[in-house]
Amino acid sequence: MSIPQRAKPAAGADGDGAASGALRQVLFRDLNEEIRRIADSLDPDEALELCCECELGDCSARLSVSHEQYEAVRRFPTRFLVLADHVSPEERIVEVLSGTDSVVVEKVGAGARTAILGDSRKRVADGGGR
Repeated sequence: MSIPQRAKPAAGADGDGAASGALRQVLFRDLNEEIRRIADSLDPDEALELCCECELGDCSARLSVSHEQYEAVRRFPTRFLVLADHVSPEERIVEVLSGTDSVVVEKVGAGARTAILGDSRKRVADGGGR
């Protein structure tokens, strides 16, 4: 199955574009963490309705995944949940989520470093929580 890559402006030679795209993704990952936390307290068996964690500044898409699918993605700080047609050229698809129009992508290079440094679960585990 071929999933189209959505074109976006090329990053500069220093990788600033990749890092800034990853910063947006980290922000939406943090938002989804809060959504998951609230959903767990209400009905942990109901699917999670989350924000797309893509790099696109104008994206307001929602996606629905199970708690198990979400936790599998969150085990890796370089991975994000995005709609299949929102994959950036600086990402690689690691999983197509069955029964959804969503995929799991993994950041590489400068974007991966930004994603790791911005991982809220790591900050909490290291004692540097919000």
